[in-house]
Amino acid sequence: MTLDRHQFSSKWVNLALVTLAYWCGGGLAQWGMGLGAEVSPLWLPAGIALTALLIYGEEIWLGIFLGDALLMLSLGASFGLALSSAAGSTLAGLMGLKLLRWFKFSPRLTRIQDVTALILLAGVGASLFNGTLDAVSRLLMGYLTWENLGQQWWMLWLGDCSGILVITPFLLRLQLAHGALFRQHNRERIIEVAICSSLLLGLGWLVFDYHGKAANLLDGGLSNAQYLEYLPFPIVVWAAIRFQTWGAVLGSLFVSLLAIAGTSQGVGPFVMQTANLPQATLLLQMFIIIVSATALLLSAAVAERQLVEKQLRVTLERDRLLAEVALRIRQSLDLDQIFQTTVEEIRQLMHADRVFIASWQDGGRIEVVAESVFSDYPSLLGGSARDDLLTDLPSLFTQAQTFITDDITQLNLSSGVEQYIQRYQIKAALVVPLHLEGKPLGLLVAHQCSGVRHWQKQEVRLLEQLAGQVMIAMSQAQLYQQVQQLNCNLEKQVEERTSQLQEKMQEVQQLHEMKAVFLQAVSHDLRTSIMGLLMLLKNLQHRPGESLMLSRCILERMINSSDRQLALINALSEDHFSEQRQLVVHCQPLSLKDFIDKLTQDWEPLLGENKATLTPMISDDLPQIYGDAEQLHQVFDQLLANSLKHNPPGIQLTIEATVEQGMICCRLSDNGIGMGQQQCEQLFKLYLRSLHDRRRTGIGLGSYQCRQIIEAHGGQIGVDSTPGKGCQFWFTLPIAISQPSAVGSK
Repeated sequence: MTLDRHQFSSKWVNLALVTLAYWCGGGLAQWGMGLGAEVSPLWLPAGIALTALLIYGEEIWLGIFLGDALLMLSLGASFGLALSSAAGSTLAGLMGLKLLRWFKFSPRLTRIQDVTALILLAGVGASLFNGTLDAVSRLLMGYLTWENLGQQWWMLWLGDCSGILVITPFLLRLQLAHGALFRQHNRERIIEVAICSSLLLGLGWLVFDYHGKAANLLDGGLSNAQYLEYLPFPIVVWAAIRFQTWGAVLGSLFVSLLAIAGTSQGVGPFVMQTANLPQATLLLQMFIIIVSATALLLSAAVAERQLVEKQLRVTLERDRLLAEVALRIRQSLDLDQIFQTTVEEIRQLMHADRVFIASWQDGGRIEVVAESVFSDYPSLLGGSARDDLLTDLPSLFTQAQTFITDDITQLNLSSGVEQYIQRYQIKAALVVPLHLEGKPLGLLVAHQCSGVRHWQKQEVRLLEQLAGQVMIAMSQAQLYQQVQQLNCNLEKQVEERTSQLQEKMQEVQQLHEMKAVFLQAVSHDLRTSIMGLLMLLKNLQHRPGESLMLSRCILERMINSSDRQLALINALSEDHFSEQRQLVVHCQPLSLKDFIDKLTQDWEPLLGENKATLTPMISDDLPQIYGDAEQLHQVFDQLLANSLKHNPPGIQLTIEATVEQGMICCRLSDNGIGMGQQQCEQLFKLYLRSLHDRRRTGIGLGSYQCRQIIEAHGGQIGVDSTPGKGCQFWFTLPIAISQPSAVGSK
């Protein structure tokens, strides 16, 4: 209801404005352009009436009728003449509107057919009807006689015609293209406008005012004034050619006003050519009509030529784009790059707000794979168009028909689709389905978001041609993907076979290494233990007597030698020395000081045998460690055994423990012969000695096993030594703070 009231009030406001404009225009024409005759040479209300009808439609006829009636009454005409004149002006305007619509007239006046229709149908036809009706009405009412009927009829007709040809184009340009007058132009354009305007006004004043005076002509100036009125004509032509419709409209308007001003003062070429004022008015009207019609036709011809050139450039650009896309498809298999370049160039060429390519996915989903969009509007890239307008039109995917809509709001859409359109600000759409051998591949879509848009035939054809190239690219990419997939499968099979062979080779290598470890263990470490036991037994054998007594020291040495043999055999059988084996330790909080004190007591016989001394330097406030007591006992035994075995008797040993970087660092130091840097680096690694090296016993299995135990605790182990200055074995252990019950490591 509010909308209806608003439309109703707006209609009456338009009627009032048209009535006022018509009345003011008629008063201005009669007052400022009257030449002492009963009609004006340039009847402004005729142009105002036709412009109002073209803008507002037939419903504005009442404003024209009231404006003309009020104008005639204000000029002193009778009521009957006022009604007759108002009816004639209204009918003539409606006739001109119908004729122009029948001829498909465009108010932009950029085509020769539009200017021709304005001249012949409205300027000549409708004006002829109004002039004839007005002259006959005046004759019947006694305002005219048969003697002056013809002259008055000519003046009425030509006055309406000149008003339509001069005022209507001017008002239409103000309505449709007023922004062009205030648009920022370059310096050269402004200078050209200034020169053209100066020449036009200067020549107009010279022809229609200064040199039009009789005194100037008789004093030897321009003695013959005939055809002098066409001197500004080249400037009007210049304006029409260079500035098209605006130049033609303003040029003819300025020349017409200057000619009327001079003639109204009794000077100018039209006054000089005849002493009869009505005849001078007729010549002036013919001049205005000729200048206006010529300028409008010339500007339309230039505009059509520019349009043809623009279309030719667009066609050339379209062909270039098609050629580039086709060349890019032949030279490249990068589908993403082809799509992105294609949508960007299409958007620039078509001046669309959004252009994208969507791929048809499984499950009825459309995924946007490439998009070019104006920065003011949201992007579709990366999203799913399941709720798109296009899914509401399934015929697009089955019949491969191009979908065109100039105003998408005119379609009967579901609420979900309307929300989608509002979210992405879609006003017009042009959709070309991508099909290959009856199978839908995707869509090529152009959106206009700034407003409704009429899609031209060449734009539709361009998008359809590019869609064909895109389909070729998609098909080519699919074939390439199939080939790549086959190659990938073949490479995967080769990699699997190669990996299997490598695994087998690694297994064989590991077996070979374990065999070598076993052989060397048997030939070195086990041999050493057996040789020691054999020497003890031979010493007993050479003692006299049948019965032999063994000392406790000899018995312990025999037991220790047997224990070492058993430990080596167990290590070999359980594969303790494989880099891939997971070693599990069972940790618990331990007091390192108590642990070392107990070890020291166990080591006293061994230390006494080697005349060595051991000094523990463990602080009482040292935090507890988190470790496996049995495994750590083996580590300390191995490190002590190495120090005693590879040094002469009488060495001094110290055991220290400190807290460093959140770990307990243990150090076993001696003042023995030390070792070289290379031997330090290889000490805790699993390495094999030559089977022919009989001078040194052991293959380092014990040191390597120490490294495995320490690393299983989460620590590190190493040795620092300088030849002749002793060795320092060190390793780190975690502090007992909320640890799990078991730790595993390779």
